[in-house]
Amino acid sequence: MGKQAMGTPGTALRYRSDNKIYRLQTGQTPIVRSPLYSEYGLDNFPNGMNAVVAVISYTGYDMDDAMILNKSAHERGFETKFIFGKAYQRIGIRQDWLRIVDMDGLPTIGQLVRDGDAVFIYRGSEDAYIDEVRLLGSEGGDSKPMQEISIKYRIPRPPNIGDKFSSRHGQKGVCSQKWPSIDMPFTESGMQPDIIINPHAFPSRMTIGMFVESLAGKSGALHGIAQDSTPFRFDEENTAADYFGHQLKVAGYNYHGNEPMYSGITGEELHADIYIGVVYYQRLRHMVNDKYQVRTTGKISELTHQPIKGRKKGGGIRVGEMERDSLLAHGGAFLLQDRLFNCSDYTQTWVCRACGSFLSTMPSVRGSSFGSMVRCRRCADGLGGRFVGGKDTTVVAVPYVLKYLDVELSAMGIAMKFNISP
Repeated sequence: MGKQAMGTPGTALRYRSDNKIYRLQTGQTPIVRSPLYSEYGLDNFPNGMNAVVAVISYTGYDMDDAMILNKSAHERGFETKFIFGKAYQRIGIRQDWLRIVDMDGLPTIGQLVRDGDAVFIYRGSEDAYIDEVRLLGSEGGDSKPMQEISIKYRIPRPPNIGDKFSSRHGQKGVCSQKWPSIDMPFTESGMQPDIIINPHAFPSRMTIGMFVESLAGKSGALHGIAQDSTPFRFDEENTAADYFGHQLKVAGYNYHGNEPMYSGITGEELHADIYIGVVYYQRLRHMVNDKYQVRTTGKISELTHQPIKGRKKGGGIRVGEMERDSLLAHGGAFLLQDRLFNCSDYTQTWVCRACGSFLSTMPSVRGSSFGSMVRCRRCADGLGGRFVGGKDTTVVAVPYVLKYLDVELSAMGIAMKFNISP
């Protein structure tokens, strides 16, 4: 998970202008770390935070790999991050720009911009702040005036429901709820966890290192020391649990890291002691704001008249063969019709009852008293008699791709015939 974690990308961040870069705003040094962590200078590049983690089944919002986040911890800046981006703009100014530019006609640093603002035609679904403005010289050197500006903006991304987190042991989870602090379980000392995870995450994965880190982090926080996480320091006679458990016992806590906790909703003591400690958690770059996709109406393909694909273009999510088979197995006939027809490429077309062929309409007007009609030229008499024959036509609702298939086969000399029920 370390490659997917967001941290401090470098010391020269203020001088860089990347197309997209992530930065963890409130990073911390882990309590449990190896000596190489300090030797390599990784304290200057934190990629996570020390979180108080309780292992408990509390409400239904922590099922599977979901995790409950303390809302107060979130409001205090827990795992808050920024996305930095850049844009280029030709130099010029109009009167409607004056609200968000300074006296030089440049965007004001710290100005909040929204989708469509004319400062540099910012295109984004999220509000951003102007972080830096640079003037770029022309290729002709000093003899020609400056022609472009480089604008760096930042988008705040506090933790949101659906964002992904992980410990350093691969125990990744998705934030399912930001739980109010008053409803969070609490210990006898009044401590509330920052994160609640489900105990069923451990038996099959056997991430024992996370148990040990929880003990080590808790004892290190109580004694104000950084714990050494160098492997193979312990054996079966001198175990890590005994070593850190003794430190907890000296500090006045349970030897095994368990504590009695009380329900934040009812105030009653929970039936079992809860395993609670300090674990270093990382925020991963998989965020719901980058992945959610929704569509009501929008662009369609010119060829098939079906919704286009692609999240950036406002496209739809495809209902494929497997989804169709599932709906068929459940008997969802009306849902199938809605997804594959009504909300896809519904179209109305003229068809001839006599010969069963689709018609490309060319309305003919005989006179104002008769109005207009649609005739099938294939079924007309063909002897030059005007408006003779081919009048048995009607309108049917079909998928547009059926018409597309009809013309494709016609191009190969294959005619399709449709039987029209009255």
